[in-house]
Amino acid sequence: MASTTLHPPTDCPGPPLEEISDLSRLCYTGDIDVNDVNVTFRNRLEEFEQKGHSLHKLWPVLLSAVQSARPEIIKLLLSRGLVMNEMYIRQAIETKSKKVFQAILESGWDVNMIWDNFHPPVLACFVDDLEFTQWLLDRGANPDTGCYLDLTPLSFAVRRAQPSLIKILLDRGSIDKGQLVHHAVERSEDVIEVLQMLVSRGALINKIQYSEHLDSWNHEHFKGLGTPLHRAIELRKLDVAQYLLHIGADRGMKDTKGRTPLDIARHIGNADLIRLLESS
Repeated sequence: MASTTLHPPTDCPGPPLEEISDLSRLCYTGDIDVNDVNVTFRNRLEEFEQKGHSLHKLWPVLLSAVQSARPEIIKLLLSRGLVMNEMYIRQAIETKSKKVFQAILESGWDVNMIWDNFHPPVLACFVDDLEFTQWLLDRGANPDTGCYLDLTPLSFAVRRAQPSLIKILLDRGSIDKGQLVHHAVERSEDVIEVLQMLVSRGALINKIQYSEHLDSWNHEHFKGLGTPLHRAIELRKLDVAQYLLHIGADRGMKDTKGRTPLDIARHIGNADLIRLLESS
C-alpha cells in the first residue's frame, strides 16, 4: 500500500504575529545584562510552545536577539532547535559583538564554517580589527580556511589589514593558500612592505592566479587571470611593477587572454609602464 503524505489542514492557524513581535521586542528591552528580560523571555517562550506553536517560526526573534546582542536569548533559542545560518551570521558580523559570537560558539557553531560559497569564514570580516582578530584566533579561527574560491581570511588581510596584523595571521597560516601576492598588489598603501613580507616567507611571484586551484580557475579564468605583475600594470602601479621586476617577475608571461604585461601597458596607454617593460 502506497504511503500517504500528511499535510496540515489549510485552516490550521499559525502563531499570532503579535506573539512573535512581542518576543522580538523583548530583545530590545532594557540593559543587556538585566536578568529580568531573560526570565520574562523564557517564560513567554514556554507559553508560546505550550500553545502548540513551532519554535522554528521564531526566526525573526533569533535575528532580533543577534541584532540586539542578547547572548542568553540566543543560546536559549539555539538550544531549542533553531539553527544558525547565513542570515544570522551576517547580522552577527554587523552587530560586531564578542558576546554574540561567544553565545553561538557555545551553542556548537564552528568559527570556521563556510557561510557563503564566495566568502571565507567570519575571520575575514574582522581583519581591520586587531583585537577582534586575536579574539577569534584564540577561539580556533583558521586564517587559511577558504570557500569555493581560493579566498581565505589571509587573502582579505593582505588586501587591507595593517602589516602588523598580517604578520600575526601569517605566523598561524600558510603562504601557499589564498593567492596572497595577487591580493597584496590590490592594496591602497604599504604594498611593497607587504609584498616584501610575503616574499621573505617564500611566496612565489610568477604564478598565474588560481592556476593551481581548479574550482577557482574554472570560475574566473575568462576574466584574464595573470601574474601579480599583470595586475600591477592593470592598476597602473609603477612602483609595484618596478619592485616585482627587481625581484624577478617574468615580464614575458601571458595571462589567460594571451596578453603579456607589456601588451596591457600598451593597451592602457601608460608611457611610464611601457618604458619600464621595454627596458632591458
